[in-house]
Order: sequence, then C-alpha cells, then structure tokens
Amino acid sequence: MKCISPMTIIVPDILHTVYLGILKHLMDRVTSFLEQHSRIDKFNQLWAIMPPYPGFARLNKPYSQVTQWSGKEIKALGCVIVRVSMATLLNPSASQRIPLTEALLCGKNLVYFHIMEQYRNHTEATIEYMENYLEEFHHPKDVFSRFRASESTKKVPEALKRQLTMDKQEEWESDAAWNNLFAAAKRSRVDEDKTQIESDIAQHLVDESDFNFVKMHLLNHFSDHIRQLGNV
Repeated sequence: MKCISPMTIIVPDILHTVYLGILKHLMDRVTSFLEQHSRIDKFNQLWAIMPPYPGFARLNKPYSQVTQWSGKEIKALGCVIVRVSMATLLNPSASQRIPLTEALLCGKNLVYFHIMEQYRNHTEATIEYMENYLEEFHHPKDVFSRFRASESTKKVPEALKRQLTMDKQEEWESDAAWNNLFAAAKRSRVDEDKTQIESDIAQHLVDESDFNFVKMHLLNHFSDHIRQLGNV
C-alpha cells in the first residue's frame, strides 16, 4: 500500500511504553536503590502525604505497598516522582553524593522527556529538547545497573563472595608477616579486604546487567514519529 511503511505501522504508545514500561521499570530499580542507601522509609512516608491538586489524585498507600498499577496511578507517579525523590535524597553523605545525584538526574530527565512528548503541537526546538532529555537520561542510568541483574546473575555474588573470601584467607595464611601483626592491624586489613570484595561483587552485577530491551529502544523513535505525524 502506498504511504505505508513497516517503520510507521507500530506507533509510539505513551501509556505502555513510557508509563507502564520505562517509568515503572525504573521505579522497580529505584526502590532497590533506596533500600541500599537506607532511604526507602523516607520515600514511602513522603509518597503517602503528597497533597491532592488538580490533575493529581492523592495516593493513600506508601509506595512499597502498591502491588498493581493502573494507568491513572502511574500517571500520578509521573507528576510527583521528581519532587518526592528530591526530598528523599536530601543531605547525602560524602559517599552517597555521586550515586544519589546521578539517580535524581536520571529520573528527572525521563520525566521531562515524557512531559514534552505529550505536547499536542511541536516545533523542531521542542523535539530537540526531547532528544536532549533522553540523552541526559541515558548518561547516569548505569547507577541502577546492579539492580537490573537477572535472577541467575543475582545468584552468583554469594558464590563469588565465598570464593573471594577463601582467596583472601589463603593469602593471609601464606603471608609470613601476618602472624606478626597486632590484632588492630589484622582487623584493619580484614576490613579493607571486605570492602574490596564488596566492590568486586558490585562491579560484577553492573558488568552482567544492561538496559538492552525493546521498550528502552522504542524511546529513540518518538522524535522521528513526531516529525512525521506531528505528535504522539
């Protein structure tokens, strides 16, 4: 048929691609991230007390207690997630400052992208804003990589931890100077080795995880669709 292309048969779907797809997927990673940084309780508390306003239906449950998301609820999430996240991630420690900042930038740029794609009228400038927000979303998203690990990948760290710990113990026992160290020096070395083991495990989860799935790829086609047809 004339004017029909395989590239235009499947059109971008904001609800299923962005809201119930990418945004919900990202939030599953965010909750694990917040648990790691001991922020999930604060996030739940702030989520439950958000006041209602036009276009936003107040959610009465803490975020972690929501088991099934409707389109209406996930749209409400898109309205408030940046504000709730900013309040949740205030006052980071020195070690938390970089990952918390990256997490906030990732969520903020995804929200800005999905807000702009809903414009009923676009210019080349608004499309470029969309593309920039999407690019800025991709840059820090690896902060959530370790929480995207598959179930099989998640089983590896325990075995890896046992193996690395055994290797360290053998290293200590083969070190002639080990038995001559004071107890405090031994504890210090053990703590350093534990920190290195945890770092190796975290890097393994990042290396074995990725964001290579269909809905993530579909985000790249929104701007082309808008250029061809005017809006989503």
